[in-house]
Amino acid sequence: VIFIDEFQLLDNRSILGFFKGLLERLPEHAIFVIGSRTVPDIGLARLTVNGQALVLRAQDLRFSLSEAEHFFSRSAGPDLTRKELASIYERSEGWPAALQLYRLSLASPGVRQSLSDMSDFRPRELAEYLADNVIDLQPEPVKKFLRETALLKRVCGPVCDAVTGRQDSQTVLLQLERAGLFLRCLDAEDYWFKYHTLFSDYLARQFKEQDSERAQQVHLDAANWFDSHGHHEPAVHHAIAAGDPGLASGILDRGAGRLIMDGNLTTLERLSDQLPVDVIAERPSLTVKVAYALAFLRRRQKLLPIQAILEKFAHSSDQSLVDCVAVIRAMVLIIQDDIAGASKIIDAVRLDEEHAQGFRAFELGAGANLRGFLSIAEGNPESAHEFLALGRALSERAGAAFSWGYAVSTAGVNLLLQGYLQEAIEKFRQGTLDPRISLDESVASAVLVACHIYALYEADLLDEARAQFEQYRAVIRNAALLDYTTLAYVALARIHDASGEPALAQELLEELEAIAYASDWPRMRRSVHWERVRRAFARGEADRARSIASRMRVESHDGEARWIPFSEDTEGDVIGGIRLAIADGRLEEALEASGSALAEAEKLQRVRRQIKLRLLQAIALRALGKKQAARAMMSRALELAAPGGFIRIFIEEGESALALLREVGECRGAQAYSRSAGRGHRASLSALDLCHAILRAAGIKDKTTSALEGESFKPLERLSERELQILSSVAQGASNKAVASKLFVSENTVKFHLKNIYSKLAVSGRAQAIHAAHQMGLI
Repeated sequence: VIFIDEFQLLDNRSILGFFKGLLERLPEHAIFVIGSRTVPDIGLARLTVNGQALVLRAQDLRFSLSEAEHFFSRSAGPDLTRKELASIYERSEGWPAALQLYRLSLASPGVRQSLSDMSDFRPRELAEYLADNVIDLQPEPVKKFLRETALLKRVCGPVCDAVTGRQDSQTVLLQLERAGLFLRCLDAEDYWFKYHTLFSDYLARQFKEQDSERAQQVHLDAANWFDSHGHHEPAVHHAIAAGDPGLASGILDRGAGRLIMDGNLTTLERLSDQLPVDVIAERPSLTVKVAYALAFLRRRQKLLPIQAILEKFAHSSDQSLVDCVAVIRAMVLIIQDDIAGASKIIDAVRLDEEHAQGFRAFELGAGANLRGFLSIAEGNPESAHEFLALGRALSERAGAAFSWGYAVSTAGVNLLLQGYLQEAIEKFRQGTLDPRISLDESVASAVLVACHIYALYEADLLDEARAQFEQYRAVIRNAALLDYTTLAYVALARIHDASGEPALAQELLEELEAIAYASDWPRMRRSVHWERVRRAFARGEADRARSIASRMRVESHDGEARWIPFSEDTEGDVIGGIRLAIADGRLEEALEASGSALAEAEKLQRVRRQIKLRLLQAIALRALGKKQAARAMMSRALELAAPGGFIRIFIEEGESALALLREVGECRGAQAYSRSAGRGHRASLSALDLCHAILRAAGIKDKTTSALEGESFKPLERLSERELQILSSVAQGASNKAVASKLFVSENTVKFHLKNIYSKLAVSGRAQAIHAAHQMGLI
């Protein structure tokens, strides 16, 4: 059973989205108890309807009169008459905290005599009146201890000793808890405690009014104690409360690096919000760290003054300072979609410092990951691989969970663009199963999941892609970078279309467009417009597609032609322009444009882009009446796509592509079937296998599909019931450990069964097994 209190303090949409996904996936033996002053937006309505959640509101938590009577009868205080009990109950309305205050204060004759004179008290006034009496009943040393330690958000013996000058604070805390003085223990070791918020607020306000100088000193002592013990967040809070922003900025500077590397970006944002910008600017290293948090959280307006400070540092005479800010300046430009500007800055940074440790290693690792991203956009996969490997090594050296997810996702994208779809899916899947994904609040987990979603879509694993998006939608919306966000939203819009839910698809595209406007990303807006054009063509609404395209202002690239951001690998201005030319009957123009783009894609080893361009060329050739050439071009596209098992890249081009696929399948099918007759298995997915898999995924049967299914899409050996169970669980994203727990077997047993499954399906890994099982109809 996990208890979470003060839940109303959480308002970050990504964190609320995380809890929503977590609660929907709790194992049967786990229970969450959440205390909140408001009903949180974590999907409780659905859970309640399904009988998975019980919501207790304020009126449900109030004591009844009989419960209040039982409560007072158990206390060691004076006996109450029924009239007194009724008066207390009426004034408190059964509020347990107020009843406890009454119980503690009844030893005061004044409180007992005034029971009939409190009818005009509001609840807060009543609580403060009772609290005042409770405090007056305590010995003077206890009163002083309560007032001074009430300024602390959480307390333990050593910090109380530091602020009060006592040496027995731990004993006092235990005595106060046993006395029921609104102090509760937060751990099993009876070390950390917390006062009830109402009680501590009243005590703290009273103390500040009576002795503001002493209150300020308590805050300073608390700040220094928390800082010296590595608790930077409460240390910053107390330094600010003491009116010492310089001390607060120094403390935050020491702790900010670890917060970033652990992915606690919203924590750093919240703390830096309490400091004036000019105070932050006095510490260049803190300015850099705050910039990382705000950049990756996409806090555009907050980032502007910090970015201006970074620009000043970039022209400093201190070269070490210039080097320090270079990586984050490049990062900010990438987030703002200035690819050329980011490249110019990061190219000048030496990234392979041998002895870099801590936050410097993190910075260099981030720079290496950025160079990997840029190498992908340049079409240099080998360079991208080298930089990403360096980024992983530096991140490991820094102990940074944050940049790990970014490195995994970018490496997976590199595989995807080269046509290695199954390997990319496996990399993404392992990443999403890694516990480190839950440590991050922003870009690292967002980009990883976004890439996974798109790869699953490409492989026609639509249900798994939809489940991933539903779980991480808020994280992707709030934190992912331009290309990753675009991939995830476009994939889900297409999945909705494929599922007969066009209204939901349109809703997603509108949300993506809103993100683009809010983030000032014109390129994302273009992607949304081109997707609307593609959807219209795919539905046979050519006039509507032309109308949308005519209203679209295509941005100039001004010398950036060398960059092909990966969200535009199979979309964007070039692909969209070719589609328009085909639809308008400008077929020779379409062939010329696609041929030029294809030559460039082949030079850059962008296999996925080659598949799309050859597919469009085949459609153009068929429209020209060159059927043989069209079938040959489509066959070449299938041969490129078969090793990776790309499916949706063909279906999303609509009826023109599917009609040509039928022709290719029927033309090559008889020859292939005669050659495969008598063969009991397939060594790997062939172009013809893929052709029929695409047609089946599109709900189309051709003349040779049935015959081929009998031979080409069977496992080498029948899978057992247990193997099918394991395969089904694996396809739903379960780890080996989760499968073992579900089936009550060891992890080694699961691994043994998976080895047999791979052998029977003639595959070499989890992702390939899932893909093959879908094609064979096993799951």
